[in-house]
Amino acid sequence: MASRRTIPALVAHGGAGAATAGDERGERRRGMLAAARLGAKILQSGGSALDAVVATVAALEDHPLFNAGYGSLLNSEGNLEMDASVMYAHPVSGPEVKRGKETRHPAEDDDYDVSAGAVALVSRVRNPVMLARAVMERSPHILLAALGAERFARNCGMRLVKPAEMISPRARERWRARKRQQAEELAQAAARASMLPEHGTVGAIAIDQDRGIAAATSTGGVPGKLFGRIGDSAIIGAGTFAHVLGAASATGQGEAIILTSLCREAVLALAEGSPEVVAREAIAEMIDATGAEAGVILLDRRRRIGYAHNAASMQVARFDPAGGLRHLWLAPIARVGRDRK
Repeated sequence: MASRRTIPALVAHGGAGAATAGDERGERRRGMLAAARLGAKILQSGGSALDAVVATVAALEDHPLFNAGYGSLLNSEGNLEMDASVMYAHPVSGPEVKRGKETRHPAEDDDYDVSAGAVALVSRVRNPVMLARAVMERSPHILLAALGAERFARNCGMRLVKPAEMISPRARERWRARKRQQAEELAQAAARASMLPEHGTVGAIAIDQDRGIAAATSTGGVPGKLFGRIGDSAIIGAGTFAHVLGAASATGQGEAIILTSLCREAVLALAEGSPEVVAREAIAEMIDATGAEAGVILLDRRRRIGYAHNAASMQVARFDPAGGLRHLWLAPIARVGRDRK
C-alpha cells in the first residue's frame, strides 16, 4: 500500500525589529519572495521539508538586507559572529498496523524521528544554516561553536572564506554609525539610535508531502552585542523547534526568547490550539514575562500557518498550493489583529 501523502506548505520570516527604511521595503519583499519560491519549488517537486527550509534560509543569508550570513550585523568590536540551527521531524516508515477496523501506518500514529544541528559564533562560513545541517547529519553532536565549528566545516568539504568577505558595506557602515553614537552623550545617542532601522533574524518552517516537518533559523545577532554572545538562533527549543505537532522559528530579542523557550512552548501548545491563536498567545506570554520584542512563525501538521510579533515591523512569505506564494507585512499584536498585504 502506498504511503499517505499530504499537501506541502512553507512560511519564512525576515526578522522582527524596527521599521524598515522605505527605500528598502521593495527589495526586502523581493528577497523574501525569491527565497520562499526556492523552498516552494523543492516541496512541489517532492523534496523534503528539510531541503526546503535550508534552501530558503540560505537564500536569505546571501542577501545583504537580512541579518544573517552576508548581511549580518557586527558585534561591539566590529567583527562577525553568526548563529544558525535546523531541526527535522520525519515519519518512520514501517509495516502497516491493524487497529480495530482501520489499517494505519506507524507514521499516522506520530511515530517520528527527530534530529537537530546548530552552530554558533562562526565567521568564515558563507551559509551557517548549511553548516548547522552538516552538524545534524554528519556529527554525533547538536551544537558546535567558533573555531571548532569552522574546523568541522572544512572537514566536511565546505569552503571557508576570510571574515572580511562576509561583511557587507551596509553592515560596516551601520557599525561605524553605532560607534559614533556611543561616543556622544548617552541620552542623545539613545534617542538617535532608535531612528536607525534594524533588520532581524531569518527563518523558515515547512511540511512536505511525506509529512516531514522542518525548521531553520539564522542570524548575525543583535546590534552592538558583546564578543562571544550567543543568541536564540543557535538554541534548539528557543529560536528553532520541530516536532510531530509542527514547527516554529523565532526572531527578536534573543535573551527573552531563550528565557521563555519560545519555539518549543509554542509548538507543544499546538496540541490544544491553532497556529494563529498559539502564536499570539506565545508572544503575549513572552511580553508578560520579559517585556521584550519578538516574533514567531508556526506551522502545524495540518498545514495551518500562524505568526505574531510585537515589534515595529515583521515580514513573512508563505506558500501553500491553495493560496500560492504570498508576501505579508505583519501588524504587531499590540496594534492590529490582522495582516496587511
